[in-house]
Amino acid sequence: ACLGRGSASCVTMSQRMALRELELQEDPEGDTESDDVEVTRWRARVAGQAKTLGGKGPVKWIVPAMLVVISSLICMWMLHIATFYYVKGILRFEAAFQRTPGYTEDEKAKQFFSAGLSKDSVSFGSLQDPLEAQLGFRHVPLKALDAVALVFPFLWFCAVIYLRDVQAWTKVLLCHSVLAFGKGIFGATTIIPDSIGWANCKARLGEKGLAYFRNEVPDPTTHGLWTMVMAILGVELTGPHQDRIGSGMRFCGDMIYSGHTYFTILYILALCELLRKALSDPDSRLYVESSFKRKVVVFSVYMVCIAQQGLEIFLVLSNRFHYTTDVVLAVLLTFLWYTSAPICIAAKWWAQLGTKMKTDKEGPEDMVLIPRSALSGDIWLPVFCFPFCCISGHHHVISETQLRLWHEDGPRTETDFSSCF
Repeated sequence: ACLGRGSASCVTMSQRMALRELELQEDPEGDTESDDVEVTRWRARVAGQAKTLGGKGPVKWIVPAMLVVISSLICMWMLHIATFYYVKGILRFEAAFQRTPGYTEDEKAKQFFSAGLSKDSVSFGSLQDPLEAQLGFRHVPLKALDAVALVFPFLWFCAVIYLRDVQAWTKVLLCHSVLAFGKGIFGATTIIPDSIGWANCKARLGEKGLAYFRNEVPDPTTHGLWTMVMAILGVELTGPHQDRIGSGMRFCGDMIYSGHTYFTILYILALCELLRKALSDPDSRLYVESSFKRKVVVFSVYMVCIAQQGLEIFLVLSNRFHYTTDVVLAVLLTFLWYTSAPICIAAKWWAQLGTKMKTDKEGPEDMVLIPRSALSGDIWLPVFCFPFCCISGHHHVISETQLRLWHEDGPRTETDFSSCF
């Protein structure tokens, strides 16, 4: 069983079976006196093999960071493809759109609809968003939105490096990678009109960026889809004219889902979990012995995080940087991925890869005897659960409350677990 203090724990069925098979092979007559020795040898062999794969030291920090870099590159590539299709589509709409002569709207109608009707108005060519129509439009500089979104990632980065928590590092960056990749795929597969409108999109791209998407991207109907896609990938690496590193261009039509929102809330969740774990762990550098002080600190951080996230969402909707749906989906998907079993299991597996178990420093009081009935395979990861195929199988979830009860009172039957919930 792989048990962690202060968190849910997992044990794979395949590991238990493999361990039992090795024990039977080494001791066919069932000599119980040599069981502990054989288990230690088996663990040493597994750890030695893991070390040869690079699962130790700086590699554990570098690999998750590389995943973020790669997924972010793919995301930006896909979003620039979405930008190309949006620019072409809105130019077609602009050329074909004609207002009925003499048609006018009163102030009540203007407040009811979020989309504008004139080419220079806010949200021209966008979809109707009732909440944004009620909030009205407020100009918010993009640099201000970026600054708000970077506060908690910076704080989390400093904290996780100071605490040297490779499991938290891996978990958060895995979530970041999956969310970035998903945003790129959603953005490129269905083109949603930009929520802030065509006029603001042109200002965001600038004259050179607009000219590139308008005239220089290969036409997929003439040169083929592959040529167009690879041309934009080249822009992502070396710029529109191969004279720089990176594209240097922002996006339009990158709606589902809000990148600022998922980025902010992901690192808020990460910082809160990291702080809560560090304050209650006696081995942590930030350990606080007083339970009351811990609760005060955690509650204060929660309130600040909620206020900051509320401000970020308000600014995004007021500036019409995204639709309300984009923000809601970003919040939902971030929570789902951050609490996802495959992410948590993969992060723990990577953090423990190549490390030796500290059995020599643990006494009987540090061990917990787990009833067999508790290992019921709560989570099943199929072999086709990409990209987590390597950790497929049954995994077991054990709550912190159950661990504490087993540690204090010994194994309990299923009927005794009612007090845990």
